Amino acid sequence: MMERPVRKFYDDQLKTLEGMHAKLGFGTAAMLERAYQALKTNNHVEAQSVIDSDIEINHLEKEIERYVMRIIARQQPIGTDLRMILSVFASSSDLERVADHATSIAKGILQIDNLAPFDPIMDDLFAVGELAKNMLGQAIDAFSQHNVERAKEIADIDDEVDSAFRELVDQALVIMEKQPETVKTGSAIIAILHDIERIADYATNLCERVIYTEDANIVNLND
Repeated sequence: MMERPVRKFYDDQLKTLEGMHAKLGFGTAAMLERAYQALKTNNHVEAQSVIDSDIEINHLEKEIERYVMRIIARQQPIGTDLRMILSVFASSSDLERVADHATSIAKGILQIDNLAPFDPIMDDLFAVGELAKNMLGQAIDAFSQHNVERAKEIADIDDEVDSAFRELVDQALVIMEKQPETVKTGSAIIAILHDIERIADYATNLCERVIYTEDANIVNLND
């Protein structure tokens, strides 16, 4: 007679965990969007606001960590449930790192003096930034929907981000060589490009967690 209420309590815990993970994902994606908007407008006030909000993501990631440990200790999950819990735990750390990169982008904005010399590459930088951001949002959706095929499709986009990253860094370096006074701003732009490239990598990691949860396969989609 007690089995069904206990199982319902356990199922409710799993749903709560997934909800916490979704909240972390959406919060991270929103933070990244704000960082991009600050970059597009070179808005230092908004950039500082992004930096200040990182603590909220850190707190939520720690809450998830504690909740995972509590479920494992009390329920001793196995099979798909255990893989889902472990995937939430691992991907929450990845999402927290995405928030760190959003913070890094915001800090980079504060180092920018004059974007005008880099106008020839900024549209492409914004485009690859949107690509990485969309990867992240779609990966979060695939995770919540347990959609393996969609996860694989999203991960394939990472190659496009990597290629754009390399090309834009090369172009930024050419501008810096021709105009030495742009080195400070150029260095900030290259750092921002690196942040964008890493965000796409973490989105790919999230896709890998989907496959592990559903198929029990450990894959590396970054190759």
